[in-house]
Amino acid sequence: MQAADWPTNTVVIGGVDGLTKDQFVELVQKPNTTYDTVENRLDRVQAHQWVNCVVTWAKLPTGEVRSWVQPKLSPAWVELNVDYMSMYRGRSIYVFRGTHSNVNVPYQFATLLCFDWIGSSDTKRMWEWLLEGIATHAEQTGGILPLTWLFVAQCNPAPSHASFMNQVGRFFDPAQFPRVARDEMCLVMANVAGKGAPGRTDKYGQSSIIFTNRFARPDCMPTYGNGGAPQRGGGILENFRDAVFRESGACIHSFLVTHPGTLPPGAAGRQLALREATVHPFNGVDDPRAPGGAVPAVIKWMNDELDEPSKSLALKYAHLPLTAAASAAHQRAVRELRTLKPDALNNTVNFASLTACKGTPDEWSTGEGLSVKHLLQTFSIFDVAQYPASFHGIGAHATIMKGEASLEVIAVMGASHEDCDRHVLDRLPAHRGQLVVVSRDEDNTSWDSRFKSIYDQVPDEPSTEAKFTQPTSAIIRVGYHDVLDAYRNAANEVELKEALDAKLS
Repeated sequence: MQAADWPTNTVVIGGVDGLTKDQFVELVQKPNTTYDTVENRLDRVQAHQWVNCVVTWAKLPTGEVRSWVQPKLSPAWVELNVDYMSMYRGRSIYVFRGTHSNVNVPYQFATLLCFDWIGSSDTKRMWEWLLEGIATHAEQTGGILPLTWLFVAQCNPAPSHASFMNQVGRFFDPAQFPRVARDEMCLVMANVAGKGAPGRTDKYGQSSIIFTNRFARPDCMPTYGNGGAPQRGGGILENFRDAVFRESGACIHSFLVTHPGTLPPGAAGRQLALREATVHPFNGVDDPRAPGGAVPAVIKWMNDELDEPSKSLALKYAHLPLTAAASAAHQRAVRELRTLKPDALNNTVNFASLTACKGTPDEWSTGEGLSVKHLLQTFSIFDVAQYPASFHGIGAHATIMKGEASLEVIAVMGASHEDCDRHVLDRLPAHRGQLVVVSRDEDNTSWDSRFKSIYDQVPDEPSTEAKFTQPTSAIIRVGYHDVLDAYRNAANEVELKEALDAKLS
């Protein structure tokens, strides 16, 4: 921040953990550092204690950088249940005050460190002590003071845990501490990453911004979701607006916040809380989920699915002769699918799954994930059989070449072949040449011609071109069971190609 090109009038808030007493003393004695030497005087910190703390840095208009050090107030269980040493418990919270330069309106912000959000002291939650302190100051001045932002800097493996979410309603309750205005405030839950690169994580992540319900609730925005059951595991924040960032791997989130006080009344004030939410790479990572721009939900979801090694055919059948070729084919398919645009990826999942079109990517789950696995394994087999696929998601999943002829291919998965057939016919894509439909039912059985729809009356010999009067005339149906059998029984690529040639003829 002291670098000349770092902008003035900026604030940085960060957590620092696990400092020994000597390290902590060194930190608070740095130049331009403010530290509460009354409530947290250094002789309170014992030699057998460590200090977790939050530090707030501000670069003033003069270019001077100042910092404020605030020790953590309340230890989490993992910080209590230790074999030796213990965490020093802080005794104060900084409240920063200022004025919005463009509207001459006061603002205030404060920061709590992780478990401080739910921790308590003398029967009061730490956030209650914070609000009580602001309320006391407001009463002394005979008015009402706002709390505009509260930042909760977390290292939290379960950020959506009910214990954390249950405090939100109580914190915003206007009946408690009425001299502290919170109806226009922004609660920032900033958590550490769950892994070192973009991807799906089971712990940590889920940084979020929580507001009152003065904002509109979006359906499926780029970069962030609206919380709820798909992201929180329940509707505990249904009375609030909850923007949860989808990316939980290491990255940089950037966004603009709309201040609720700027919203006009009525329909004209129907606005979203966040604008221009983007994801930027951390440590130079090259990934579609951190492009330095907005990330549509389908991009995040699909790339997380493509990360899963268990979707590779080579992993499932590691003992077969074509395993090495299948592994290389899987990687080629993954690389191509990662480059598709959002519309093409939406089409890809909607073709493959019978349920995807009924919800947004935030609601997609196991069923859609299995459909992507079927898609990858189908095209891996085609690739090994020297039918390289060109994925495009336009009218079909991909185009493969059979000699000089091109074939459009859809891989679809459902409870039965009949369901898969109806799904494709209901969304029958425009195709000039032949369309190959590789369907997989829940028992992975062979496809039988009796599965055709009663409305699908076409000649037994399929034509090579789609006819306007018979749009299903150029469709070739194949069961994934038979494609997989051909792969499992083939000793080499030539044998596999011969077997699939017969299926596609």
